[in-house]
Amino acid sequence: MKTLTTWHVFLAKIMTGFYFSKIQVQGKLSQKPTLYIASHRNGATDGQVYTWVLGKTPSLISIQMLRKWFLRIIFDGIAVVRPVDTERYRISADQVASPIEEAIKQISVGGSLCLMPEGTSEWGYRPQKYKQGMAKIVQELKAKGIDFEVQAVGVFYTKPDGFRSLVSIVLAEPFLPQSVEIDEIFHEMSDKLDEVSVNCQSVSEFNQRQTFAWQQAQIAKQDYGLAFLSADLNTTHTSYQPAQTPIWQSSIKNIIKLIFALTFFPTVLFAKLAEKGADGRNNVTFFRLLGGFYGSIFTFILWFVLFFIDLSLAMAWVVPAILSWYFYPEPLPKALKDNA
Repeated sequence: MKTLTTWHVFLAKIMTGFYFSKIQVQGKLSQKPTLYIASHRNGATDGQVYTWVLGKTPSLISIQMLRKWFLRIIFDGIAVVRPVDTERYRISADQVASPIEEAIKQISVGGSLCLMPEGTSEWGYRPQKYKQGMAKIVQELKAKGIDFEVQAVGVFYTKPDGFRSLVSIVLAEPFLPQSVEIDEIFHEMSDKLDEVSVNCQSVSEFNQRQTFAWQQAQIAKQDYGLAFLSADLNTTHTSYQPAQTPIWQSSIKNIIKLIFALTFFPTVLFAKLAEKGADGRNNVTFFRLLGGFYGSIFTFILWFVLFFIDLSLAMAWVVPAILSWYFYPEPLPKALKDNA
């Protein structure tokens, strides 16, 4: 039975906990061996964020995330070869076991597994087309008489590429598809995942829900994900505009950002360089976290040297660094464009 290592879970929580201002979880986990079907919004970062609720439960992960040693330090999971991996890296699907077989084996022996049936992520107003493999897994497990459940998991970001933005994870009630045929099982599972995912009919609806959820999170302190799902579209929601910020407050925010950039300079530099590899809003954070992780090694070396040289100098550097991270301004959501 595969589980994530303590190191990978710890690192995932440290990295995402540092990057995002808050990661909230709504709902309760199944107590049985479970096939978690999760929405895919923000690249490989989704898998790291899900550790906040799923712990050591492994995910099916693209083999591209495990090809290099510097990636294996950060990521772990059950490798799968996607068609895009074959095109980009000339990797044959035969190099790893069938993901369906691996999933069945994992749950059959009492483990749990998380899969993202969209296959790849996209920052859009609705999910991409789900893969039917999730239904095949359930059909086989039911045929074997395995006692298990399925649970849908949705993830909501106020700004997927925003440092110190907010994340909400919403768990649906666990269930077991009652159908026998693959197509019917697939529709049952798809409907359940849609219920807790970003699943809008248009860009306009997405922007309306995002505005409402942001207002509720900022003013009423409600959970962002639940507010997004419960938005009343019959009510007009104007864009959330905070009260006019005095010039002195804006100046303080800029000073905080500057102090953070200076005191975490290696971390910020590596993150900025790495994000150049992003090809969309859905993987900016992944590249920032990847670069920032290795940049942070140099940041901590610098801090250690300062402590060794002069304690007062080190404190004068590290304390402002921590405070600037803690008080770093939360970014406003960005409206989705029609061509997004």
